[in-house]
Amino acid sequence: MSIFSRKKILKLYLNGEITSNSSKFSGDDSVRKLKSTLLEVKQKNKDDYKGILLKINSPGGRAATSEELAKLVLSLRETVPVVSSIGDSACSGAYMVAAASNYIFANTLSWTGSIGVIMMLPNFQELSKKLGVAFKTIKAGKMKDLGNPYREMTPEEELYLETLVKSAHAEFINFIKLTRPNSKNLEELADGRVLDAKTALENNLIDRLGTEDDALTYLITEILHGDEKDFSITDTAPKPSFLKRILDMNSPITVKFELPNNFQRF
Repeated sequence: MSIFSRKKILKLYLNGEITSNSSKFSGDDSVRKLKSTLLEVKQKNKDDYKGILLKINSPGGRAATSEELAKLVLSLRETVPVVSSIGDSACSGAYMVAAASNYIFANTLSWTGSIGVIMMLPNFQELSKKLGVAFKTIKAGKMKDLGNPYREMTPEEELYLETLVKSAHAEFINFIKLTRPNSKNLEELADGRVLDAKTALENNLIDRLGTEDDALTYLITEILHGDEKDFSITDTAPKPSFLKRILDMNSPITVKFELPNNFQRF
């Protein structure tokens, strides 16, 4: 069969932390690229892709961005089946994305799960006292400076933020119940703990242990009922950013830039 007449499979990637501000310059561009490609397939599917293989290596990240990606995958899976292949990890928000697919493979040593929500807020009050630095806040609305790092949080504020986090956690669990209706012991396992692949399999949080090649074979033969020779793969492997290429050039040192974790995240 001519390569031009083969049916097409789209290979997509979710790498690194799920953020809403990824860019080609700063590092991982996979979130932005994955979102735009999923939207394009949903709206047009101009290249008539028969299936999607989604390779995931991510610890999770921003709650709303994770949910957005997951719902995009969920909206596609009836018309363009999606098989996820977990590499090193698909935890928290990345697991939510995987759970939205039709089928999940994971390597034996993969980590997944971590179904929880976290919000971390720094407090510099004691440090500012030692430095002799004071901040005056002018606000309209008693909770407008909620999370102000230069004062103690009130019990009322802490209770309100806890309510937000618990609400997001409940939404996360409900999404897994929707997408993985045969999951077992979900209420127990959805306490934020990371799961090894075997435990996830035993509780139907993933479908099978196997490699990326196994996932591709399953997509072609079991879901699309075809033969591998009749399909071609459109690989969207992300290219390393200019900054990453410079940092990696002839250097054994890994440099990682991190922002404070002061946001709600899966």
